[in-house]
Amino acid sequence: MNPNITLRQLRAFLAVTEHGSFTKAAAMLNITQSALTTAVKNLETEVGLRLFDRTTRQVEPTAYGRQFATLARRFTEDLERGMDDLRAHVDRQQGLVVVGATATMITSVLVPALKEMSERFPGIRVRIIEVLTAEAIEHVRRGDMDMAFTTVALPDADFDAVPVMRDVFDLVCPPSHRLAREDGPLSWDVFRNHPTIGMSGESGLRGILMGHEAGQAAAAQLAYEVSSVWGLTRMVREGLGIAAVPGLIAQEMATEGIRRIRLAPPVYRTVSLITRSGRSPTPAAATLVAAALSRLRDLECDGIEIPVTDAQLAERGFALD
Repeated sequence: MNPNITLRQLRAFLAVTEHGSFTKAAAMLNITQSALTTAVKNLETEVGLRLFDRTTRQVEPTAYGRQFATLARRFTEDLERGMDDLRAHVDRQQGLVVVGATATMITSVLVPALKEMSERFPGIRVRIIEVLTAEAIEHVRRGDMDMAFTTVALPDADFDAVPVMRDVFDLVCPPSHRLAREDGPLSWDVFRNHPTIGMSGESGLRGILMGHEAGQAAAAQLAYEVSSVWGLTRMVREGLGIAAVPGLIAQEMATEGIRRIRLAPPVYRTVSLITRSGRSPTPAAATLVAAALSRLRDLECDGIEIPVTDAQLAERGFALD
């Protein structure tokens, strides 16, 4: 990095990028507009490129500005995380945590966990990114995320993975479907006789089902494919077909009146907490993990298991005190 580029300049640049206005950015940073303008102009001089296209009505990043914003945001976030480590012995109630998760983990686990955590640690900021399995692993590997809650297909030297939840796949169908009268367990062959809805190939759920001989019946011959659990829920509710989903998802779908029925033989999904190898978690990250684990244990029931222990997490630097 150019030694003449300052953190003040980067923050000014990112504030203008975010708000699209020098006036709003200056107010957010609590500095004068002239000071903000000077900081951005000096930054443009140092990088040797125009970073914004300015008109009388709006300010937009140039193509180079958008590219530079990615680098600047990553640098400032890494710096914040580094500062968290340095002052961990003084104050563990501040910091930024970037976490990736699937939509269901966000709504069922992370949102309730954040609600509880915000009351005790209001200074901790959390950025949640909804991602699929492959994307989550790549983000953690690059250091864009502190952690992710996702399924992991294969071991990898670049990241550590500890299983935090295991749930069994259930069949879900609308209450009006004739299968809704069944008590279960049902054979997986039932999917060969009814229109089936499944997640697209990018989803980790599709890969889990295709990896089991029994589960292939619910993933190989699909009438409909969808890329989100939200879409799958709506399609099942509208009677377009049946689906096989893990227990955590089935539990959430049941709140909308969708019927869940156990399948045999059981097929399981394991959700792991993944972090980059050799990187100690910040105190803020450990606090989020503690809150998420507490929420997961609240959800534990028939079909949803929480196999992780406090000792296993402590070995990876997550002290859950």
